[in-house]
Amino acid sequence: MRARYLIEAAAFRALLLAARVVPRRLLLASGALAGRLGFWLDGRHRRIALDNLARAWNGRLSERHARRIVSDCWIHFGRVTFDTLCFPRFDRSAAGRLVRYEGLEHIRGAYAKGRGVLLFSGHFGHWELTALMQGYLDLPLALVTRPLDNPYLELLLARLRGLSGNRVIHKRNAVREVLRELRARRGVAIVLDQDARHAGVFVPFFGRLASTTPTLALVALRTGAAIVPTYSLPRPDGTYTIVYEPEIEFSGGSDVEADVRRITAQCTARIESWVRERPALWLWMHRRWKTRPPAEVAAR
Repeated sequence: MRARYLIEAAAFRALLLAARVVPRRLLLASGALAGRLGFWLDGRHRRIALDNLARAWNGRLSERHARRIVSDCWIHFGRVTFDTLCFPRFDRSAAGRLVRYEGLEHIRGAYAKGRGVLLFSGHFGHWELTALMQGYLDLPLALVTRPLDNPYLELLLARLRGLSGNRVIHKRNAVREVLRELRARRGVAIVLDQDARHAGVFVPFFGRLASTTPTLALVALRTGAAIVPTYSLPRPDGTYTIVYEPEIEFSGGSDVEADVRRITAQCTARIESWVRERPALWLWMHRRWKTRPPAEVAAR
């Protein structure tokens, strides 16, 4: 296993070196090609994506339309993956050249409150670029992530994520470090669209209950930190629009469990609205509804 991890890391380093000299447009085209190949060669994840789409749209999509969305999804994530190799070439000047912003007043206003900021997004658009560029706005982030199985690749990815001053917090020890970041009036970024297994709370996503991490809601209730949704959209010329939406308004009562479920559902509904608008930009290959509520399992 260690030999395989070392080979994977060496291949990734070689790609990083190549990305320093290969034009970005060529890298994006290569990523699109890799995505097309993935769609045709990875039958398991293609079937998962098609099944997810059928469930999300209750079978209202034609087979041809569904396959087109999944194919475009593979192409998009191939481009995003190869674009991440370009991170060492991006700097502060990329704002305005590589990315355009909408809603900067929302994120700046949230930081100005001085209670820390909880940003949430999903595996939608180019979430890694959104985080990287925010560091160059002098609004650095701690990124809550699940570490890769390959520790050597995880180290390389953490370095890329940290180029603009961000740092990585692994999910296993997240809450204490998240609270420390918020006390220091910094931002914490969390993706909310992964199956949280039995540690999650069940909230609707495309009309079906999905296990979702309660961390964001729990921490917001405890600290009063602002909750800001953010996402990015690719443009035909290879640039991106990064959007910061208005804060999620929330309040706490005597029933913490109900408050956590309500806030988590609000945030999840926001992600769903993005995906409904641009379905090919979301990671349909992930088994989002894998974990089922105990009552549903018992009924079976």
